[in-house]
Amino acid sequence: MKILADSGATKANWAAVEQGKIIQQVQTQGISPYFLSDEGISEVVLSVRKALPGSVEEVHFYSTGCKALEQRLRVAKLFNGLFPDSAIIKVETDLLAAARSSSQNSPGIVCILGTGSNACRYDGNDIVETAGGLGFILGDEGSGAAIGKDLIMAYLNQELSNELKDALTDEYHLTRDNILQAVYQLPYPNRFLSTFAPFVFQHRHLDFFQQLLQRQFQLFFQHSVLLQTNSDNLPIHFVGSIAHFFQAEITTVAESLGLQMGTIVQDPMLGLVKFHR
Repeated sequence: MKILADSGATKANWAAVEQGKIIQQVQTQGISPYFLSDEGISEVVLSVRKALPGSVEEVHFYSTGCKALEQRLRVAKLFNGLFPDSAIIKVETDLLAAARSSSQNSPGIVCILGTGSNACRYDGNDIVETAGGLGFILGDEGSGAAIGKDLIMAYLNQELSNELKDALTDEYHLTRDNILQAVYQLPYPNRFLSTFAPFVFQHRHLDFFQQLLQRQFQLFFQHSVLLQTNSDNLPIHFVGSIAHFFQAEITTVAESLGLQMGTIVQDPMLGLVKFHR
């Protein structure tokens, strides 16, 4: 049995695979080595091990926060202790999962738009160039966190209509104090900000939200796609919930920039299973 896992900042999807077919899936909280201690990571993985019993020959774990070699080695060491009988344990970035899933063995520009954002140029085998992926404080344009941040800034700065402000307040039980506490004091402020993306999706037909989305996706293409070599000649693939739900707006911006759209998928798991066959 192989275990394949794709982890973002908010959630992680795990699949037990035999003979190229998924036999069981589990979802847990996201595992980012920058936010979780060794104990926290081990606790999540142990819950998966209990939910997916059986002999595990290979583990392929793709996660946000695993671009740096130091973090990959740290996570791999923990997995080796939790899967002592596995012959193969590979820890890679979630960006490689997105590339392998959406582009398989063909070259392309591959983008993640979920809670965070990231992009790379993939040569059909390896990631050869990256841009973006700076986190919600320094970047993450076009992500759920960045879209939510734009909305909350407008809310706090009295830039929303009374109707929209009241609707947002009622749906999320917002006050100035609980917003500031969630952003500056509680863990995972990026997840908090991304929870407002569904509200934007619900009201996306309004001019205010069309402008917000156009601004965010233009910034994403500018900072994460156009900087990459040959981006105007390669198909641009997208993975993630934001990419899935806002694909019409993303496609409009891409076409205005003369870019070639590729595939858009919400969950990379099926593509990963195909790749690892």
